[in-house]
Amino acid sequence: MTDPKSPAADSGGVRFLDDVRVLEIASLSPTQLGMHLADLGAEVIKIEPPERGDATRLIGTRPGYTDSGLHRRWNRGKRSLALDTHSSAGLDLLRRLIPTMDVVIEGLRPGTLAKMGLTRELLTELKPNLVTVSLSGYGQTGPYRDLPGHGVGFDAVAGLAGIEQDADGQPCVPSRHVYFGALVAPLLGASATLAALSWCRRTGQPAFLDIAQSDAAAFANYAMEEAVAEQRAAAAGTVAPPPASPAAAGERARGSTMQAYRTRDGKVLMVMALERKFFLRLAEATGRPDLAVHAEGSGHVVRGSPEIDAALIAAIATRDMADWMEIFARADVPVVPVNEGAAVADDPQMLARIEWIEADQGTVTMKSPVRSDPAIAAPAPAPTLGQDTAEVLGAIKLDPADLDRLAAEGIIHIDGPAGSPCRTSSPAADLAGPIQATPDSNRRRERWPS
Repeated sequence: MTDPKSPAADSGGVRFLDDVRVLEIASLSPTQLGMHLADLGAEVIKIEPPERGDATRLIGTRPGYTDSGLHRRWNRGKRSLALDTHSSAGLDLLRRLIPTMDVVIEGLRPGTLAKMGLTRELLTELKPNLVTVSLSGYGQTGPYRDLPGHGVGFDAVAGLAGIEQDADGQPCVPSRHVYFGALVAPLLGASATLAALSWCRRTGQPAFLDIAQSDAAAFANYAMEEAVAEQRAAAAGTVAPPPASPAAAGERARGSTMQAYRTRDGKVLMVMALERKFFLRLAEATGRPDLAVHAEGSGHVVRGSPEIDAALIAAIATRDMADWMEIFARADVPVVPVNEGAAVADDPQMLARIEWIEADQGTVTMKSPVRSDPAIAAPAPAPTLGQDTAEVLGAIKLDPADLDRLAAEGIIHIDGPAGSPCRTSSPAADLAGPIQATPDSNRRRERWPS
């Protein structure tokens, strides 16, 4: 384990979870759970099909790039073990690995591990205090349990898809959508995994976590929760039903004190003067003190109106974005530029906060936004397919001759160092002598049973 006070820790950061070993059997968005743990220093061994790897490598690959941006981000810091889990030999290797693990992630459809013979009973027998995490689309129960799906679908069922209409008035999937469930579920899973791991280590007992991306989307949908709360309260007769609003009828209303406006140089500024104190400062800063009349007797929150909106449209169009950011900063008004694409990275606030990690082919991926003292070490780049197969299996005392045989039979795939082509040399010869150390290899190897 790295000493937080050592020079190495000062230069490269520490790994908070360097005593945690994770086996990940997952594809697409559930792989983010392992990413979060790897970002915090856990050793995450990713099981991939030997013939093509995790589908995350393939989805969204752009011409000229070796791997997709999703693989670059979601699989960074992990070790790739290319293994055929449909074969008896491959499953035998998995069973030998599990006793060395702290956490097993099933990021596939519910029941996949059980169909492979890795039931909860067997997992517990192999590792009595194992944390098993199932991260799926709709969870282990309910009528949608076995349905396939993707991120926007998990949001749609949770009321967060924001369906649009095309030119013919037909409903269509939103062209720009943040996948709430697919992003929030792995974060909830990571925090719950660490809490469960702490409990399992203290008690010696196992834990099983069931996390659904659709559940996480619903949890993120506060408006839905508020609507249900009001509905239940009205049914109980404790409060009157809320009046229907234009927004509820599907109309897009601009009458709000949280709104976007175009500046003189064509950029978009978002104003968030919801509270009375901020609205009064906004009125003064824009040279429209007459707007203060709209805040009289309004209490804490100022409700928008077409009159307020029209005044601010005209006022904000008179200056450039940089001018308004300076003016509003002095006036203590909550505003922010509306950025898009790569321009986000050039925003002065983002420049001050975002840290980038070099990846393959001159690309980058964003380091975890968690800041700490001591600093967290940056994860290694996403692995090539089978990059760690020989080392991981060699560490559980698999005979080098068996490695050769399994590779020849297609049960495993062995690749060389990151960036090299699929190697054809004998893994037995590679394991005959000491493994060449990389910055991470000593730390990882010393935690395997001797």
